[in-house]
Amino acid sequence: MGLCLNSTCPLQNTPLHYNSCPGQYLDRVNTLANNSYLTFVTRTDEGGYENDYFKCRNNRCVRYSQVCNLVDDCGDMSDELNCTNTWFARTQKKLTENS
Repeated sequence: MGLCLNSTCPLQNTPLHYNSCPGQYLDRVNTLANNSYLTFVTRTDEGGYENDYFKCRNNRCVRYSQVCNLVDDCGDMSDELNCTNTWFARTQKKLTENS
C-alpha cells in the first residue's frame, strides 16, 4: 500500500470499527471485516471503496499517507510517534543562524 515509506509506522493493531472517527467521513458505508466486526469504507473518486485510515489517540482519523510525514495531522502527534524518519527536540530555546 505504500504506507509510511522509509519509516516504521506507529500503526495500531486495533480494528477500525464502524463508529470510529466520529463526525468524520459522513459518506461511510458500514461493512463486515474478517467476519468478526463491523467497520466502514468510504467511496473513492474512481467509484471504488477504501479503508486506509489511521486512528489517532484522540479518536480523530487521518489517512495512512499522513502518518510519519513530519506533520501533526492528528493534532495530538500520535501520527508522528514512533516514526523512525523523525526526531523531536524538547527545548524552548530558539535556534538562530549565529547561535
